[in-house]
Amino acid sequence: MTEIAEILRDGSLPAAELTARLGVSPATLMRRLREAGSAVVRIGRSHAVRYGLRRESAALGASEVPLFRVDEDGQPSPVGRLVFLSGAETAWLPGGVVFDGLPPEIADMRPSGFMGRAFAMRFPELPVPNRVDDWSDEHTITGIARRGEDLPGNMIVGDESLQRWYDNPPVASRRDDYPALADAATAGDVRGSSAGGERPKFGAYVDGRHVMVKYAGAGGQVAQRWQDLLAMEAIALDVLREAGHQASSAQLIDGPTHRFLEVERFDRVGERGRIAVMTLAAVHARATDDWAQAARQMQEESILSAQNARRLQLYESFGRLIANTDRHHYNIALFPQHAGEGEETSISARRFVLAPAFDQLPMLYAPASDGQLPQREFTRPAPSADTWDVWDEAVSLASQFWERAGGEPMISGDMRSVAHSNGRIIADG
Repeated sequence: MTEIAEILRDGSLPAAELTARLGVSPATLMRRLREAGSAVVRIGRSHAVRYGLRRESAALGASEVPLFRVDEDGQPSPVGRLVFLSGAETAWLPGGVVFDGLPPEIADMRPSGFMGRAFAMRFPELPVPNRVDDWSDEHTITGIARRGEDLPGNMIVGDESLQRWYDNPPVASRRDDYPALADAATAGDVRGSSAGGERPKFGAYVDGRHVMVKYAGAGGQVAQRWQDLLAMEAIALDVLREAGHQASSAQLIDGPTHRFLEVERFDRVGERGRIAVMTLAAVHARATDDWAQAARQMQEESILSAQNARRLQLYESFGRLIANTDRHHYNIALFPQHAGEGEETSISARRFVLAPAFDQLPMLYAPASDGQLPQREFTRPAPSADTWDVWDEAVSLASQFWERAGGEPMISGDMRSVAHSNGRIIADG
């Protein structure tokens, strides 16, 4: 191993620091870099140049993978390549950005939740653990680069996944197919893009639209409660949308064996078009912040507009007022705004637009993990400094939600009574 390689084994370094570590002149550094050949990677330009040491991914048999984006017309275009570096770093070239681990947008594509757990089962040929929760960055990039043709957003990583995207256009389904698709998903054969979330779901392409379909079976109190929650999620999204706020379009479909909630995807356009999307977890580093706190911080950092920040604060307030206790950062999505087609702008967005609301439902009343239905008391929350300006509007929307839920015949009598009670709690506040 050369002296340069030895120094860079722990991670990339700026040119000036590498020169100092070697104790040589800039001219001598250039000569030694030429001697090192392709093992050393030049990253960035001018005074921002740094150097890293290539490492090979054992599972991929390569030290880099190409990156592509699929536009809204369904046309893929190259946007650079991801180079693996020593010190557990990666570099997005030719733009010249170095990341600890994987770039956030790519790491955010990792399969997760109910659908993610079935990912390794669908592709047993992949050298990855069966439990996606046990995946390292190496496992993640392996799965994404080899079987990542239908992951959220518009990024495709690797030639193999791109070829699979070409070879596998969406297969149209009918709503009559939903019971069979639900049974298959329950058995572990989950179809469609690996969206997050713990509740059972599958993806489908229906009537020229890509949808995510949640489902709940029939029979027993627990099944009825999940059916109630699906109906209440549809109501919550309708209330937001009818008030002029962006929210996912959702349709409730009842059958003899299942209730389905069909939610239109906002990262797909037509048959093959796609839109870049990232979760709040990938964009905002402080996982302990609630949505409203994250909105304020992102506005202060000028990566979220005041209008979008206000909407996210409203979603936090509305969620609290409808007993949504599942307001984590993976339940908020954002559209990254890449400034143009240049290499620098395809790497990491500097501004974001809030995506439509989704997964808004009163999870306070979800069955416990042991299948019990514990009695849980709803208390009217109070506004915080970050929600004060939107609180009155959120109260009005929540009141509409509880009123509709209380009068919805597709919801059980027990939950309608809860809705009436909670509506009074909101009104009496």
